[in-house]
Formats: sequence, structure tokens, C-alpha cells
Amino acid sequence: MKPSRMYNLGMRSRILLIALIMAVACTCNASELDSSSTEMYRIRIANVIDGLAQLSLDAGATYSAVGRVKVVANARITGFAASSYTPCGTVAATAVHGIRIKTGRAASGFGKAQMPLIFSISPCEFSEIPRGYGGHIPRCSAIQVDIRTGESIFRNFSPFVGSAVYVERNHSLVPMPEDYIPIEGETFVIVVKRPNRMPGEIDFDNHSGGDVTVIYPDGASEKIATVDRPVTGVGRYDATTFTGVGAVNTNHGGVLTISTAPVCPKGTVEGGALETRGGFMVQPYYHAHEQGETKPQVMVIGPKDASKPALEGTPPLFFGHINLAWYPARPNDSYRAQVKIDDGDWEDMPCMVGKIDDAFTPNYLTSYFEKICKPRKIEKGVTAVRLLFPSFDPELARSELDRQSWEYAEKAVKRGVCPVRGTVQIEAKKSAAGSITTFYVDGRPIYTSSACPTIFDWDTTRFSNGFHELKIETMPASGEPIVEVRQMLVRQK
Repeated sequence: MKPSRMYNLGMRSRILLIALIMAVACTCNASELDSSSTEMYRIRIANVIDGLAQLSLDAGATYSAVGRVKVVANARITGFAASSYTPCGTVAATAVHGIRIKTGRAASGFGKAQMPLIFSISPCEFSEIPRGYGGHIPRCSAIQVDIRTGESIFRNFSPFVGSAVYVERNHSLVPMPEDYIPIEGETFVIVVKRPNRMPGEIDFDNHSGGDVTVIYPDGASEKIATVDRPVTGVGRYDATTFTGVGAVNTNHGGVLTISTAPVCPKGTVEGGALETRGGFMVQPYYHAHEQGETKPQVMVIGPKDASKPALEGTPPLFFGHINLAWYPARPNDSYRAQVKIDDGDWEDMPCMVGKIDDAFTPNYLTSYFEKICKPRKIEKGVTAVRLLFPSFDPELARSELDRQSWEYAEKAVKRGVCPVRGTVQIEAKKSAAGSITTFYVDGRPIYTSSACPTIFDWDTTRFSNGFHELKIETMPASGEPIVEVRQMLVRQK
């Protein structure tokens, strides 16, 4: 049945309203969007072959390397429709298989009509698009790194939707300009801030007309939406092969994807002869309507009423509150989904792989529990879903980052890279009489001299174990600055 004429007028009014809101948002400095939040970490990527992918837990004072760039991006391309819901110069999507960054828009519309422009950071398994892939294909707009899918910046150090993106220019951070095109040799930084008031959980009543309720750690609660269509199945969603049962696979302005599949061993090829994917989605009403979404694997939430504020690109579900943090041994520090079956107690998400349209229904669940030797009679199926939010433990983050950077450094040592330790003399090879030379480590100035030759005694004990970018900039008495870039592997023990 086609929508009525009145319904179409209402939907067009909503499109115009949200397009106006997003047009204003696109003109805002991204740092203005998160005044009630606290910085967690920064992601620093040098868009150059073998450039470092780094993380900082101290607002950029020091960085640790967790990977390298293998392919640079030299373009931005038209993105997926939901990237229209986020401001320019911010993260449009966070996923275990890619980070999407919105740089501009080709039109002033909303959804597909906006033609949002984006570039990406992609993990090594997605350097080639796997068989059966259904998501955004970044092509020449992808910065390919050697970090694995579902690890590091694609997991516990992933950004939030809406995280501000900056470019390093003249040795300072400037907000990424609107209509920015990735330039080989430039470095950009994603500043990840956590809202000071985070939910403890978000509950979804899994039936038409059910409530979507935010519950805060202090016990306060708030209804934020209504379920228009419940989820009854699971499907083959991209990169759920590497996500984990109950973990967040993707979040952007128009979707929350939860995995129901276990993490497969390294080297697994997604889309191969053995099916390894499984998961379901939550989508806001307008986005689902525009996409023509009717699959049983998608829960659709409203409001449907065009006079009410839309959910697309809004917190806490579709902006600024959800990333991919998941520590299997520490569930309280993880985003994790649970279910109620037959209105019972909350329990862990069932492990389900493949396309199963009736996965959450009584008949299938009864057979599922029989197969895993835990027989139970199911009468209603999955009656509710909830997403539990983690706390942020700085000590856990430090321990995790130390582990990641140490493991990355150890791989290099095994390949024959020689580390340095203690105090190391660094000579500027391009220094000359009358010139001024400045040494930068990971983008921060640490020493300036006009001596010739210029030699710097670098105290590596003040920096973390692992790779660091050393940039030497010599400014001659006349002419352009001369820049040398080196990578140094620090290993104190």
C-alpha cells in the first residue's frame, strides 16, 4: 500500500526540518558539540605510506604507535545516506571494519539527497572487499592500516559518532575544514570525548508500540522512543565475523548493529564457504523508511509522527555515546547486548550465525536451546533487548594501550628493526649556518637550536616503548623549511 498524500507531506516537512538542523550543525566547530564531555583519548594518523597510527591518553602530550598506514587516501567520495545526519569534520560512523569521516556534502538535502562526502580508515582484512559485502566501499578514499578488524582503533580505542577531527597544520591542530580532501603527507587527529552523563543501559521492548528507555546509573530513566517494528531475525552483517556475541559492530547516525556471531580466528576470510556472520540492527524510523527497510533483522524505532523530533543523528543511540569497547573478560567495561526471553530475566545474547529470519521467535528458540543441550519451552520469544554501557577505566585503557604498542613493537624487533633506549643523539642532517632547527616528537616540539651542526640529546625514557615519529624541521635564513622525518623504535628493556 502506498503512503497517503498527507503522510508524504508530513515526511517532507520532517526532511526539511532535519535538513535545516544539520545545515546549522555543519557550520559549527565540532569542539562546540561536546562541552559537557571529558576527553578519553586521541587517534593520530599520518596519511603517508608507513605513517604511524597512534593513540594518546594524555590529550596529545605523548603518543603510542599501534599500527602503520599501508595505503594513503587521496580523495573523498559520496558516502552512505546516514552520514548526512552528522556534522562536517566529525566521525560519521564507527565500526569494527572501518571509521568513516564526513568532510562535506554535495547538496543541502537530508539522507541520500544530501550526497554526503566522506573518507575512511580501514583495517587490513578489508583492504579487499570480501564476497557478500553490503556496506560502504571506500575505494581511493580509504586510508588502509595494518591494524586488524575489531582491534585497537576498531575496538577498544574506537571513536564515537560525532567525535571531532582535526588536521595538523603549522604544528597545531585546526578543525578539519569543510569540503576537506585527504592530502598525502598530512596528519589528522580524532579527539574522542565521553559524555559526562552516560546511560547505564538502554532497554527496547521488542514488540510494536514498545518503549525504548534510557536508564542511568543513578536510577533515573527516560523514554526516548517507541518501537515501530520489533526484530525477529538475525542476518549476515559485514564484519560480524570479527565482532563477538552481543558486542557492538557498527554505530552511525542511522544504525546500531549488534553481533550474534563469535569472533573467528585471525586470517578468517569473511564471505567464504563457511558462513561466519550474524547480527541484527536498530534503525530510526525516517532512515529505515528512506532505505525501504523491511527485513525482520531490523528493529525500527520512532517516533513516526513528523511533528516530533527525529532520532537520526541524535544521542544517545545515534550520536556521541556508543563505540565498540568490548573486553570479554571484563563485561562491566564493555558495551554488550542482552535479551529477555518470555519476559524472564536478562540473559546473554544467543550465539547465532547466518541468515535466520525467525531467530528470536518461539519455534526457532525452542529448537536452538535443544541443539545446545539446554532445552526449554519458549512461548513468546525475545521480548526485550538491552544495551549495557561500560564505565571508562583509565587504568584499563593504559594497560590495554601499553599491551598493543608493545606487541606492535615486538613484531618489528623480530623483523630486524633495531630499537633505541636511554639518551640518543639525533643530528639534523640539513642544518646550516644561520638556520634554526626544531625537533618534534609525535607532532610536539621538544628542542630548538641555531647551532650548526644541530645535535639533540633525546631522552627516550620520557616516552613510551614503541614507535615514535621524529620530525626535524630546519628553517634556513632564506627559502622554504627543510623537513626530515624518521621513525624511532624505543624499547627500554
